[in-house]
Amino acid sequence: MADISIGSAVGSGFQLIARKPLTVMTWGLLRVLFTAGVFALFAPAVLGMFAELSHNAQANAGGQASQAAAARMMSHFLVIQGAGSLVQIVGLFVSTVTYCAVARAILHPERAALAYLRLGPPEFFLAVIAFAAGIVLAIGLFIAMIPFVIAIAILASQKLFVAMAVVIGLGALVLFAGLIYVLLRCVFVIPMMVDDGQFHLFDAWTLTKGRVGSLFLIGLSLVVILIGAEVVVGAFMVGLGMAAVGAAGGFQNVQGFLQLGPAVVIGRLAPWLIAYAVLGIPVIGCVTAICMAPWARAYRDVLPPAEPAAATPPPMTPPPVEPSPVVA
Repeated sequence: MADISIGSAVGSGFQLIARKPLTVMTWGLLRVLFTAGVFALFAPAVLGMFAELSHNAQANAGGQASQAAAARMMSHFLVIQGAGSLVQIVGLFVSTVTYCAVARAILHPERAALAYLRLGPPEFFLAVIAFAAGIVLAIGLFIAMIPFVIAIAILASQKLFVAMAVVIGLGALVLFAGLIYVLLRCVFVIPMMVDDGQFHLFDAWTLTKGRVGSLFLIGLSLVVILIGAEVVVGAFMVGLGMAAVGAAGGFQNVQGFLQLGPAVVIGRLAPWLIAYAVLGIPVIGCVTAICMAPWARAYRDVLPPAEPAAATPPPMTPPPVEPSPVVA
């Protein structure tokens, strides 16, 4: 059984960033453009809803609430709800295209055109698996929780609250551990599909057999790295957000600021939103590479070595034909 190099896997994302910085920036740009599109779609409706809520609160205080205000609130809500399904579908494909691009950069570095971004069978297969996995996961968690819920109900009826707390903690731990185990057994799904363009699920589960420990250490290392990065980057982003709130007049003036209308609010926040987007491009691109590349590298480690091509025998030349003797 081929061993997984944990250090090489964890460092593969950083190596990819150093080797292909513009490609990584392109992945971040794709995600930022999607987020900007979602903001442009939802911001007017959300800001309009906040403004309407504030206006209704003042009208209710004065006894002037109207059915027209309720109708406007409902229209904003329907816009948000209707666009939500479309955003989820587009977001799913953006994620699958980006994740497959990272795996392709590790497994097939020669396919560098368009920043390794494609929309083919692997991306379609991954979108279908992700959609089905959400349904299966919800059903599986519901079934797995049934015995714990029954035990908790029995203990609660007996007023055994300490035992009930123990069961709740044990249940959460078991469900979390089971979820992590299933995810680790499926981490080769994306690399395998990107590698040959075929559908893989159960064979990816088989390929991770006996390697869960190494895969867990890779995931644990990534969690530690991301927590450290989040502390640094998050502090900077929070500071930028506080500056934006201060430019809007401070927290005490937020309600009045939101009542200015969507166009005015977005116009005043535009410089700060652009700053967030510019900073988000490299951050999101690097996080995507750091999180996805290790699994593709681990998959490459466990691939069996390619068999050498058989030597082609030289073409056989016919023996020379001797001239026939001339009969006198």
